[in-house]
Formats: sequence, structure tokens, C-alpha cells
Amino acid sequence: MIRICDQPIVRILTMGFGFLLVYSSLDKIAHPIVFAEMIENYQVVGKNLALWIAVCLPATELILGLLLILGFWTVSSLLMNAGLMTVFLILVSQAWIRGLDIECGCYGGEGSTIGPFKVLENLVLAGLSIWLWIRVRGCKMRLEKAS
Repeated sequence: MIRICDQPIVRILTMGFGFLLVYSSLDKIAHPIVFAEMIENYQVVGKNLALWIAVCLPATELILGLLLILGFWTVSSLLMNAGLMTVFLILVSQAWIRGLDIECGCYGGEGSTIGPFKVLENLVLAGLSIWLWIRVRGCKMRLEKAS
């Protein structure tokens, strides 16, 4: 593990995102068909692509979450996390704007209905993840210049 930024809030948020990703992946991995149906409910991709996403996305979330918890490849992992959180924000927002009455599928079977609070939750997560990536990337760049 490489220490990029020693600020406690950075480490807490990084690990928090890691645990969130691991937690959200577990039920999806256990029930990929149910998760594929939740993906289809967004009406963005078809059944075949939904099945691929239902297998690949939870595995990605699990691996990415473990990388964040363990502190490996932190800058790259945080960038990927920011990308995921932004995509989730866009998907939830478009579903809400279109008036789809669906469960988000965010945490597997424990999803909540998409609405303004779910959009706000995703906005906060996306914003925090982008801020965190910028912060850690800046710390790493300062360390590289100093050496």
C-alpha cells in the first residue's frame, strides 16, 4: 500500500467508498438475473446487454471496492469510482426525469424507489467521489514533484 494522502478524511472517504462498493456488489453477485431485470427497467439497454452488465458490473464493484479498502492503485481506483458514481447519477436522474416508477437496484435487493432523494444521494456520492479523486491526485502530484 502506498500512502498518497495522509489526511484522515481522505482515507475515511476512500475506505467508505470501498465498503459501499463491496456491500452493493454482494447481492448483485448472488442474484444476477434479478439484477439484470432491474437494469432492464431503466429502459436504456436491452436484455442481452443487461445480462452482461449484471455479471460484469458487480464483479467490477467488488474488485474496485477491495482496491479502495486496501489502498492499492488509489488514484486510478478513485478515478474509476468517480466514473461509476457519475454514470449511476446519470442513470438514476434520467429514470426520474422520465417518470419511471422503478427500484434503483443500487444495493441489490434492497433498492429504493427512484425519486428526488435518490437523485440527491447519487449527486452527493458523485460529487464526493470526484472531489476525492482530485484531492488524492493533487497529493500524489505534489509528492512526485518533491522527489
